[in-house]
Amino acid sequence: MFLSENGYQNERRSLGASKALAYYADINQHTRLYGIHEGETPRRDGEPKPTRTEKLEQQKLAQPRLYGMRTLFDFNEHFIELSNAEEEKRSLSSLLFFLFAFVLALPFYVAVSAILGTDPAWFAGAMFGMFLLVFCLLYFLAWPYLFAPAFFTSLRARYRFNRTTRKVYALRPKKYGGNVVLDWDRVQAHVRWAPPKSWTAEQLATSEVAREERLRSAGLDSNLLLYWPPLDTNDPERKGEDVLWVGPSGSGEALWQYIRTFMEEGMDAVPRPSEHEWLRKGFSGPGEHLEETVMHGSHLRDDIIGKGTSGATFTNYATNFLWAPLHSLAERLCYWPTFPEEWNSDCGQKRRESGIGPEEPMRWTCKP
Repeated sequence: MFLSENGYQNERRSLGASKALAYYADINQHTRLYGIHEGETPRRDGEPKPTRTEKLEQQKLAQPRLYGMRTLFDFNEHFIELSNAEEEKRSLSSLLFFLFAFVLALPFYVAVSAILGTDPAWFAGAMFGMFLLVFCLLYFLAWPYLFAPAFFTSLRARYRFNRTTRKVYALRPKKYGGNVVLDWDRVQAHVRWAPPKSWTAEQLATSEVAREERLRSAGLDSNLLLYWPPLDTNDPERKGEDVLWVGPSGSGEALWQYIRTFMEEGMDAVPRPSEHEWLRKGFSGPGEHLEETVMHGSHLRDDIIGKGTSGATFTNYATNFLWAPLHSLAERLCYWPTFPEEWNSDCGQKRRESGIGPEEPMRWTCKP
């Protein structure tokens, strides 16, 4: 889904690019942004030992880890491919969507029946008025903010971080930024982004307390945000500027260090993904969604504890299995995006467009 991207684009349209960037994306003079060289640097032969100050600075940096989060579409010698957050909310959106559709269809059906039957004209008019009221609520309030990011759009965002070409290839719907190729060397990372929630732009701009509360509010709603500044700071059109929300909800500095370390040092410098850290390419069936998205956390906790399937997992099954068909149906109202061949983002080796888990070959000779 594209809830964060949708919120940011709405702010751009209402406030302008610079204000939306400072308020919604939290990219301003108060933000700590990380560069691509800010990470643990391996000590090479012949180099002097790091000083105590340097060791303390290194300890402040997170280790490159995925921590069991389903975040990777692909992983190989040349690139890693990730997605964006909040896919788990598609089920709720689909439930509300079909509820709205039912409420919308009911008065319309009754109004048409009244017109064709013997009911009074005022009754048909009242039902048609109710239909118009529900339609307006759906179209002007619910659709732009809740349903548009989930239906009749791209199924997921796709971000390929290619260390061979040193490019980031992004697939997104046009209304959320569109497809773009970005230079890795210009990227900056905001590792503690959180949605602005109840704070106004003025409060966040003038109050250090509000800014600190926003950072502390991140928790499970935090996300890794990558920022590309304009190519020319004096350019009123801000060409070259872009923002990407990368990884699932709850991701932060550890994911950034995973991406950064892969891009700077290669696939052998980061932990190989476990079975819990892969995302499914393409569409999923109800059972696949239930196991891989809804039950993912429960299965991961059971594996860590090592005592088999817990009672909490069974309860989670019981409360969520009815949602899975809704989610699977909602996916079919979207399309699966594919990378343009002229980008050569796969370094000349075709990758599958469906399935989950490691894909062979993990290594291959890059083709021009």
